[in-house]
Amino acid sequence: MNLDYKAIGKRIKEMRKRRKLSQAELAEVIERSTSYISYIEAGQKCMSLDTFVEIANALAVSTDLLLVEQLLAMPAAASQEVTAILGQCNEYERLVLADAIKAIHAALLRHRPAAEMLYTQYSTRNR
Repeated sequence: MNLDYKAIGKRIKEMRKRRKLSQAELAEVIERSTSYISYIEAGQKCMSLDTFVEIANALAVSTDLLLVEQLLAMPAAASQEVTAILGQCNEYERLVLADAIKAIHAALLRHRPAAEMLYTQYSTRNR
């Protein structure tokens, strides 16, 4: 399995910005250079496992959340991401988001047969 370091870097950048940290601040916490953080976020450098865990700890997120695109067990990681987002919302925002999620889910269920049919037609045509 090849890891997508650009996707991992993008998630690190996203989580860093959510925490309102600059690259310099994150670099200081994990005792690395600002340019090193920049390279990681751009997917231009591969980091050690130790550095990866230090970054997750500095951002107060699980490593699953940073690896979400790489994991086969995506529902658990997605659930953690939703929980993190909801944790940053007030009660009103949580209610609005819950209503929106319910509406989107209902629409997905309504349109699933048509989407599956289109997918089948597309995949048989492109073989």
